[in-house]
Amino acid sequence: MPGTKAIILETASCSFEDLESALEILSEDELQRFRAFHFDQDRKDYALAHALLRQTLSDLEPGTAPHDWQFAPMATGKPAVAGRSDLDFSLTHTRGLVACAVTREGGIGIDAETDQRTVEVDMLMRDVCSPGERQELAEVEGAHKTSRFLDFWTLKEAYLKAVGLGITADLTTVSFTLADDRDIAISAPLNLRRPASSFQISRRPGHWRVALAVFGGIDARDVEIILCEKRSF
Repeated sequence: MPGTKAIILETASCSFEDLESALEILSEDELQRFRAFHFDQDRKDYALAHALLRQTLSDLEPGTAPHDWQFAPMATGKPAVAGRSDLDFSLTHTRGLVACAVTREGGIGIDAETDQRTVEVDMLMRDVCSPGERQELAEVEGAHKTSRFLDFWTLKEAYLKAVGLGITADLTTVSFTLADDRDIAISAPLNLRRPASSFQISRRPGHWRVALAVFGGIDARDVEIILCEKRSF
């Protein structure tokens, strides 16, 4: 959609030159945070994620250079473009993968997890999953169970980012039913419901999934999530 962009970047494919070009468009505050990371891969993912967001905003609005975007938290704590209530964005990064989504059309959230992540599903699902989701997980085992749990988790994170609450909300009160990656239904309490909410999951099987949540004037299924394996900024 012209007013919405969603981009995935596999950072393992990015060169040292890509990282250097990313650092050139970050703010001083972002550079300080970049330097604070202990591990090189975490520094790299952080820099590429924030550069990807800046470049994607400029792709949507070419009149503003990537370095010139400024950000400020909303009352809920959700990061926002300073002085631009008509723009919404979401950003996520996990080891080796970053993604961002920006829109002029409503609220948007994005979240990612890799299939390589080790999770204790039986322990975590009590704090993450609704009763219906726990029942579904009880019917599968092994890698399929972990994969579906991560589907639920990323959808919840993406939706709550779009709403602006993040993990401050009770994840177990938000419940998803997946017929497939583009046919996803939600059940949520009244205070968390948003009009015309829609979802999709983009995945590279065996590697990662990225969940997109939107509400308002857009349908998530109409948003093309683009995989960009190499990026110079």
